[in-house]
Amino acid sequence: MKHLLKLVLFTATLTITGCAQQAPTEPQNFLTNDGNVNILWQNTNDYTDIEATAGVQSKFEQYLFTQLTQELGKLANKHLAEGQQLDLTVTNVDLAGDVQPTFGASVDDIRVVTDLYPPKLDFEYTLSQNGKVIASGTEKLRNMSYLSDLQPLNNDTFRYEQKLLTEWFKKTIKPLL
Repeated sequence: MKHLLKLVLFTATLTITGCAQQAPTEPQNFLTNDGNVNILWQNTNDYTDIEATAGVQSKFEQYLFTQLTQELGKLANKHLAEGQQLDLTVTNVDLAGDVQPTFGASVDDIRVVTDLYPPKLDFEYTLSQNGKVIASGTEKLRNMSYLSDLQPLNNDTFRYEQKLLTEWFKKTIKPLL
């Protein structure tokens, strides 16, 4: 009986341990484009924070990537000449704020935006003209004082991250054009 109990406990321990381990997930890559702007969202499973507060996570990610691409494309396509291409490979995103549970007060979690959780974007970029590289580099964009900046009166979901990209474009890419 004693050996049977040990065998049952050993089997239960192996079962629980096996269930607790998650199978490695495949790297997720998404490619979005808007005119002369292509963005590869690389290994999105490894991003610091792209957590949805409501709805399906994959739909949220698709919306996030599309919105940021369109915002950068709206600005870049005005300034890029014919034959010029801007390619970004995003390696990390940390959205402004932090997702907190509502503990039953609502079915959805909430994103709390405070100075503790600034927006962050890490990427590599290449600006080319007719296939020839004009400029390239690696960026780690941060805005530690994003809540102190003047805020436009809009309801853009990703306004802090959009601002990081547009300011980077104006400072880094626009002078090269």
